[in-house]
Amino acid sequence: MGDDKLGTMILSSNNLNSSLVMPEIPIRPNPSIPRTIGIFLILGSLVVIFDGGGSLATHFSELSEAGAANQVELMKMLGVDISVEEMIQWDSEFKNSNYHLITGLIKVSAGILLFIGGVQLLLKKYLGGIFSLSGGGLWFLSQVISIYWATIIEDRIGISLATQWDLAATAMCFICNLFCLILPLIPMFGPAGRAALTPPLNPKIAIFSEEE
Repeated sequence: MGDDKLGTMILSSNNLNSSLVMPEIPIRPNPSIPRTIGIFLILGSLVVIFDGGGSLATHFSELSEAGAANQVELMKMLGVDISVEEMIQWDSEFKNSNYHLITGLIKVSAGILLFIGGVQLLLKKYLGGIFSLSGGGLWFLSQVISIYWATIIEDRIGISLATQWDLAATAMCFICNLFCLILPLIPMFGPAGRAALTPPLNPKIAIFSEEE
């Protein structure tokens, strides 16, 4: 019995050298992903453009004494004790420094890039993600410049209009900015979203589209 073999299995050299190849599964495009994100980015871009336009309007408008008095009353309601003369001086310093002009132009430019990116994603174009990321990055830069520059001007003249609401507003802007940076990444790197963008970046996507 010791010499008997219970069973034998003969493997050919081809079987020994062969390797298992998993079949490639094509990725099904999901056009709703870039379109939905494109709509959100377009809406967000309008807010950024409106904010930048407000800064530009502030730069080119004249602050009258009556207008300064109204702003002083509003600031007192927010807990800031300031006189009309100080308000006029504060406004003059910011305008002479071109603060509103430069930050407004940057915000409008960022909003336009976000708008173009949103439209491109709505049309399922891969460039939409690049435009949107550029706009989101430029908006982030404008916020950093605004905060740092405003602090320098207020320290120089010794007048500050900062309130507790400014911190909440700044945090909200940065959160919205973060969404503008994250949302374009979903169709750019998500398999189903990326498959819906043109031109296709993966040969398997093109094969799947041709088969349909």
